Formats: sequence, C-alpha cells, structure tokens
Amino acid sequence: MTSVSESRTGNASEFTPAFLTHMRELTPLVQCITNTVVQEVAANILLASGASPAMVDHEADAAAFAKVANGVSVNFGTPSSHTYLSIDAAVQQRTEDGTTWVLDPVGLGVAPFRTARVFRALSERPTVVRGNASEVAGLAGMGQGARGIEAVDDVESALPAASKISNEYGSVVAISGPTDAIVTTIDGTTYVSHVEGGSTYMPLVVGTGCSLGALVAGYAGTAHHFLGESATTEEKLTRYHQATVTAHAHFAAAGLRAHELADGPGSFKVHFLDQLHEVTETDLHAINVTTEEL
Repeated sequence: MTSVSESRTGNASEFTPAFLTHMRELTPLVQCITNTVVQEVAANILLASGASPAMVDHEADAAAFAKVANGVSVNFGTPSSHTYLSIDAAVQQRTEDGTTWVLDPVGLGVAPFRTARVFRALSERPTVVRGNASEVAGLAGMGQGARGIEAVDDVESALPAASKISNEYGSVVAISGPTDAIVTTIDGTTYVSHVEGGSTYMPLVVGTGCSLGALVAGYAGTAHHFLGESATTEEKLTRYHQATVTAHAHFAAAGLRAHELADGPGSFKVHFLDQLHEVTETDLHAINVTTEEL
C-alpha cells in the first residue's frame, strides 16, 4: 500500500484511495460550524467514516477550537448571529495558521445578508469549496445561486464556474450531483475529476450533502497533516484535490452498497451509516474515477 507521503507529487490525476486508511489512522478532529438540521447527521457520518466530530459553533470558543482541529467545515445552512461570528473567528484562525477549511455555501442567493457573508468567507480563500452546481455558479457570478438547498443547474454546466473560483481563490472546488466533479487549478493547469456512484436516495435524506462537506474537511485535514513544512503550493493543491476526490469516492461507494440493501430513504439512511464504516480501499478502487484537463 502506498502511503500519502510516498505518492507522487504534482499529479492531480492520481486517485489515492490510501487517504481512506490514513484518515482512519489519524481520526481527524473536525470542527463543524453547520446548520441545526444537520448537526446530528454530520456527527454520525463523521464517526462512521473514521473521523471525530466537534460541533463547536459559539463565537467564544470557535477560534480556540479551530486552532487545534485537523479540519473545519463552515456551512451557511441555518445561520444565527452567533453562527456568523463563529464563522468569522474560525476562518480567521485557520487563515492565520495556514490550515485547511471547507466552505459550503448553502442557500447562496436566498437572502442578501447571507449571500454577502458567504462571499466574505470566500474572500478568505477556503481550501475546498463544496456545493451543488447552482451554488458554485452563483459564487463565480455565473448564476443566481440555488433554490433553497436545491440546484437548478447541472454539474457539467458549472465546470467553468468552478474553474474560475479555483483560479481566483486557489481552492479545490467540488460540485455535488449524480456524478460529482472536483476541479482544481494547479500550476496553470485545471484538472477535473469525475466520481460516479452514490444513490438516488441521497437527495431524499436530509444532511447528506452538508455531511459530505464535513467529511471533505476531515480528508483535507488528513492531507495537511501528512504534508511537510516545505511543501509547495502545487504539492498542497495536489494533495487537497486527491483527498477531496477520495472523500467523494468514500461517499459514492457507501451509497452504492447502501442502495442495494435499502427499501427506501429511511432504511437507506441506516445502511448508509453502516457502509460508510465498512468501506475499504478495495471498494474505493471499484468506483469509477476519471480525471482530465479542463
């Protein structure tokens, strides 16, 4: 088995299922500043996958916890005043420390204040932006955003928007859909990785998309943990791209297996947690992952 530290650098086309093993060995601590509907779901999904959740979302604690967490997931689903302040504090801390965090722009375009605060967070250059196609298009100024939490655009149409965001902010951009797409510009070349799998029940279970953002934070934090202090920007982006792809493959593999066992969205939710726990590197290798230059 190839370790994260031994794998090639500068090659975003390399799918690296070994991140799964390293994530579980590290058990990354993931701070989730997320919406109230999703907190329990995200915590259970992180635990089942091999990470450690911490739902620390008060402004008095957010920065201190962001300093010690392996990853931070920022989600704008149901923001309160203290949520906005917590996001500011955590993002500022992660930016100062040069550590990873994930932006999930839920509800972008729904209300002016929320939208302005999402763009404020984006200006701090998140490690990963994860959203649906409409949210990504809206962030790039190429659309109006989502209808609530639902996308009105398709994944492929949002690829130019993802490329624009990655170029301008130095972020990995992950677009969720029937086939997920992960887009990153590395040393002038833009790569897009497609990840097939999952289940048609996923959109019918509250919190799967938001929880994927939290899991991406765990994988990105794992990638950062194994990077040396001398790592270049290109090496970092390559690792973060690979880690984000692996997080999506983890979800895709578990979703496929859970779908086969489920009778509907209720039983799928239970089986999905079980399969997130059971997924192996071999299962990830069976997922169809393709990468090309955009």
